[in-house]
Amino acid sequence: MLAFIWAEDQNGIIGDDNHLPWRIPDDTQYFKQITTGHTVVMGRKTFDSFGARPLPQRLNVILTRQSNLKETDNLKVSHSIHEILTQYDRSDRWLFIIGGKEVYAQFYPYVQRLYRTKIHAAFKGDTQMIPIDYSEWRLMQSSEGHGPEQNPIPHTFEVYEKLV
Repeated sequence: MLAFIWAEDQNGIIGDDNHLPWRIPDDTQYFKQITTGHTVVMGRKTFDSFGARPLPQRLNVILTRQSNLKETDNLKVSHSIHEILTQYDRSDRWLFIIGGKEVYAQFYPYVQRLYRTKIHAAFKGDTQMIPIDYSEWRLMQSSEGHGPEQNPIPHTFEVYEKLV
């Protein structure tokens, strides 16, 4: 099963200079909770934004044209979407696309579920999420983020499923 997971501001901004323009601990926890134990797929720039270290307790697959990354037990390198879909899309594990924009665009025809954190504020950024036609999706779940003490930026967690 293939899913996207991301956070975006009210204008669709998802990044600024290859980093998140906000710090929302609640969203970080949500991301970790949803993706732990599964496979995460990202582009090379997204991987670099994590300090070029794989995310723990997940199989990390880097989609890149480069071949200088060293593979480990939880870090694999792939050079094509087809390779990722055939090798890592298994029924016992979700395949989460976690960025960047080009990677979302390439996998969009195959995605079955969306995990979006909608941030109810505007931020400066240079990268917007790809266009998604939400008329093709059914909202399955929506919940407000937790308290303003730890998370002063209002946000909503949404889960969508592709209509057949």
